[in-house]
Amino acid sequence: MILITMADEDLNSEKKTLIEQVFEVLPSAVYIFDIHAGTMAWFNENVASRFGWKQEQLIAMGHNYWPTVMHPDDLPALQRSRDYILNQMVDGEIMHFQYRFKDVWGQYHWIDDRVIIFKRDEKGVPLSVVGIAAVIDDQKFHEEQLAETLNTLNLSLSAAKMATFSLDVVNAIPKWDRRMFELHGEEPNDDPMETYRRRILPEDREPTTTHFYDSYNRNDPGISIHYRVRHDDDSIHHITMYGRKNESRPGAPFFGVAWDSTREIQSEKKIEESNAKMVATAKMAALGEMSGGIAHEINNPLTVIQARSFQLQQMVENGSLDPEKIKQAAESISKTADKIARIIKSLRSFSREGDKDPFELVSVKSLIDETLEFCRTRFYNHEVELKVGNIDEDFEIECRLIQIEQVLLNLLNNSFDAAQASEKKWICVEAAEHFDFIDIKIIDSGPRIPDDVAEKIMQPFFTTKEIGKGTGLGLSISTGIIKAHKGDLFLDRTAEHTTFVMRLPRLQ
Repeated sequence: MILITMADEDLNSEKKTLIEQVFEVLPSAVYIFDIHAGTMAWFNENVASRFGWKQEQLIAMGHNYWPTVMHPDDLPALQRSRDYILNQMVDGEIMHFQYRFKDVWGQYHWIDDRVIIFKRDEKGVPLSVVGIAAVIDDQKFHEEQLAETLNTLNLSLSAAKMATFSLDVVNAIPKWDRRMFELHGEEPNDDPMETYRRRILPEDREPTTTHFYDSYNRNDPGISIHYRVRHDDDSIHHITMYGRKNESRPGAPFFGVAWDSTREIQSEKKIEESNAKMVATAKMAALGEMSGGIAHEINNPLTVIQARSFQLQQMVENGSLDPEKIKQAAESISKTADKIARIIKSLRSFSREGDKDPFELVSVKSLIDETLEFCRTRFYNHEVELKVGNIDEDFEIECRLIQIEQVLLNLLNNSFDAAQASEKKWICVEAAEHFDFIDIKIIDSGPRIPDDVAEKIMQPFFTTKEIGKGTGLGLSISTGIIKAHKGDLFLDRTAEHTTFVMRLPRLQ
């Protein structure tokens, strides 16, 4: 259905008959276009059945054929195609183009057309072309849907200030959009790889490259990369890139998005600082609650030391130096001083941060015993019986000792408060194996926790204590510490008594 010219009288009647017979059986719309007349010279039945036009109707249009049946927006391109055929096209060359054609009922259809020169005059000027056309309305509909989807995606990425990129992994050749260059502080250029090398901080280059290729070669489903770049004003920007490998097409480019995550990083640091302050507040509150007990724990041994010192002084003054008694007094003073030293050491450890400490193998029994040093006197003074189960000496966990002691002490303080509501006040600490984990259980005689409270008890700032007696941060902070140890902190709702479980892996 497009250009070319051919007068019927110029066609050999036998050749025309043969061509028509062949073309009639083809499933596509086949036609001969007369360039001189500017209209159809002939077309097969598919044209008539698909578009409703009769041959005499189109021939009668003459030079008004294009303006009548072609979409106005396509006329300039069709004219350029006609000029090319007349002036440049060679025999055997196939011209391919698309346009919109109107049927007899006034509906436009997208046409995919291929034409070749059918006949020239004695001077070699093309007179007619033969074309094979296919309706591609469905294809164009899906193309428009795809274009709309891509446009929406681009608008969304633009609104989110996100860039897009692709990477030929084999040849290390990236392609960036404009936004990607902006993230790196440069105008678009022909060498994004050089831009990347020039802008990334030197200390980030090797780790970033290693991480990407390791993840890519492992066939990770999604790859996330973080690095820093320096702009011309010396400002440092954090870039986050995320992409996926096309596993269905080996060797296909790696596609992804990128964004400036500087504010995210800064916000995370502020959150970490706030968390650190909250942890410090919670620990100081716990120390405040224990201060009376700790003072008593120190005063008792000091009284023993004072008594033994007085005993030695009396022996010297009376001149009755008994070597055995002196030895006993010295040993008592030494053991008592060691006890005070342990309490002070634990107190110092508890009051400092432990999140930067290395992981180390520690005895679960020793961990529990050291933590209980803070509690024994307080529990005794308030008539809370403290029970410790038979803990296997071989139980060990790889952990940051100070942090786990802090969690355990927080749970013990909570159990102490809960036990006050019961007639028989007691707290029990147990430890047991659970596959590759060790469960440390803190059980108390307090009332069972209602289901609606149990659902929210681990949330930050949720507390059941009276105003001024609890921040609601203890369990939330403790949960974060245990999660950082690849463990779990939970309330065992199947247990007979209120039971909190610290489930920690033997090894990290």
